[in-house]
Amino acid sequence: MSGNVLLPAAARARGGNGADHLHVVIPPRYCPLPTAQHPDTALLNTRAASWLNGYGLCREGVQRVRMTGNDCGGFYGRLMPRAPADRLQLAVDWCVLMFAFDDLHCDEGPASMCAGNFADVSTRLLRVLEAPHAEPAGGEPFLAAAGDLAARCRSAGTPVQVGRVLKGHRAWFLGVLWEFGCRLRCRTPTLDVYARMRQHTAAGTATTSWMEIIDGAEIPGRAMDAPAVRALGELALTTAAFDDDLFSYGKEHWLAARAPHPPRCRLNLVDILAAEHGLGLEAALEAAVDLCNRLTLRFVRLRDQVLPTACAPLRCYLDHLSHLIRGNLEWGLRAGRYTNPDGRHPAAVTTTGSFTRAAPRGDAPPIPSIAWWWDRL
Repeated sequence: MSGNVLLPAAARARGGNGADHLHVVIPPRYCPLPTAQHPDTALLNTRAASWLNGYGLCREGVQRVRMTGNDCGGFYGRLMPRAPADRLQLAVDWCVLMFAFDDLHCDEGPASMCAGNFADVSTRLLRVLEAPHAEPAGGEPFLAAAGDLAARCRSAGTPVQVGRVLKGHRAWFLGVLWEFGCRLRCRTPTLDVYARMRQHTAAGTATTSWMEIIDGAEIPGRAMDAPAVRALGELALTTAAFDDDLFSYGKEHWLAARAPHPPRCRLNLVDILAAEHGLGLEAALEAAVDLCNRLTLRFVRLRDQVLPTACAPLRCYLDHLSHLIRGNLEWGLRAGRYTNPDGRHPAAVTTTGSFTRAAPRGDAPPIPSIAWWWDRL
């Protein structure tokens, strides 16, 4: 089958009738948050590619195409559009390495079912981040590159900031192991469980922990650990991760249509809503966007309560979280990571979206694991 296939055909793609092109239309997103791009995005990407290639990674072929399509400079450049490029480079380099790690060891192809291999690689990678000289790289390029990042992290950050980076990676790797468990049991999680885990499976705090190092100023523990600030962090990361599910939906179904054994476990918000509530694809997509809209509204209202008394480093952090929600969505709708699913089929998937000023409902959705974000914080 060929031609332009709109969203309903994604269901048929799961059954094996692959389409040359999938077109997913996302309902309007409520997102009254700032948007900006870093002026040195191209330079950031060029430097990151050179750094990664220096370790023998993603030099040619499909891997290089996918690395280039990830546009890590564009991603972090939207989160921190005013950051000095030399300091921001650390986060962009981390991003190119971790996308390559994710593609090879986490959630695609045969590797997505090899929990033992992931556990081995991820714990060794974590040990390199914990103690850069504790385990020799042994010629393994991922570990050598991670060792360089760990050394640069310690040079640029305080012990508290470095500790937050490590904590973020532990949470990420634990979340990915949970995903392996779901796939190996062929069990799609409930919405409540998925909402609890999604910020971790998306490398949430592993991603945002670099922001503080790039800014330079350490956020005091009493500020970072305050319930309202914790809620804001979880809100931003979960919203961004749910948006990932929206703009990666077409890619996942395109790949599933070509897999020898399509996965029965679904780890995508749209599919989980469809299964849990008996919804068709359009209705499930609308429900997913409605949930993202309600999370965004709660983030904006809670952020505006916290900002007036926030210290300067915390204000910077909250500004980055604000840019994360809008910037991540804009980046994901354009990134080759999602339009070229396997690195061999450019423009195989198109995802289009728009924004609306119409505010959603402001009450908490019926999801117990995240209900505390609407408490009196």
